[in-house]
Amino acid sequence: MNSGINYVCVATEMKLYLPYLKKLIPDLVILGLNEKWEGFITKYKLLKHYLSLNEIDDDTLICFIDAYDVLPTKNIIYFERKYKEFIKNHQDVKMIVGYDIADNVVHEHLCQDIFGTVDDIRLNSGQFIGTAKNIKNVINYILDNTSNFQTDQIELTKYANKFKKDVYIDINHDFFYVKSRPLKQVLLPITGLNSAVAVAGPAFIHANGNGFLDDFLFNEHSIRISIKERILHFIENLRGALRKVIIYDLIYIKKHLLLFYNLLLNFFMKNIMIKNIKMNDQSINEYDITHPLLQELQ
Repeated sequence: MNSGINYVCVATEMKLYLPYLKKLIPDLVILGLNEKWEGFITKYKLLKHYLSLNEIDDDTLICFIDAYDVLPTKNIIYFERKYKEFIKNHQDVKMIVGYDIADNVVHEHLCQDIFGTVDDIRLNSGQFIGTAKNIKNVINYILDNTSNFQTDQIELTKYANKFKKDVYIDINHDFFYVKSRPLKQVLLPITGLNSAVAVAGPAFIHANGNGFLDDFLFNEHSIRISIKERILHFIENLRGALRKVIIYDLIYIKKHLLLFYNLLLNFFMKNIMIKNIKMNDQSINEYDITHPLLQELQ
């Protein structure tokens, strides 16, 4: 594939849909293969090192994609042109990221609670595009200003809330089609985004949250997945889904325990301060809550 875009992913193993991603994008750069996974921060550390290589110019276009559950559509041939046309009118944007929303309302609520939102919408960090310079600046800022790195999505969401002009969330799926359907097949919509009928469709599809792309591979690229491989995909995605439940549950519990702890701490601190004020100022009646000093603590 002749392209002015460097396609990059991070993967420690060659599994799930990565072999097909490599087949469909032969020039794909795979970072971290056969290396130890050290948590979600691994993505940014490896990408930071790659972007610092001498052969990567500041103006080089970089498209990062998750390795195991993202595949190109036929529209990838229009991707570079569409990006350049977009940037002409949005020169403040440093990166375009995917937009995600789960079909299930409860699932979406939990995702918003865990990962956070930007103006009530949820970005997905599993795919983004921008120049090497801009992406490097974003990643360096996150790594330099994050003492407790949780997940790349949480940290990128924090960044996007702080620097809203830097990050464009692709809510219209012009570049990336992201769908959260755990353990279900993910396909392009029949109308509007179907690459067979719409040149303006997305360049990539992302079966976020351990979804399947077996049917997509056949419908879009005429690649048939054997029953044996489908079973292997199911087993691997089931394992991945269970791992994520554990990881994200811990983040969720920790977050709410911290909120509860802060509420308790504030409650006890206020009560201690009120008692101290009353002891030091005898003019305050025990039941007088209108006193200015006490009102400040309400």
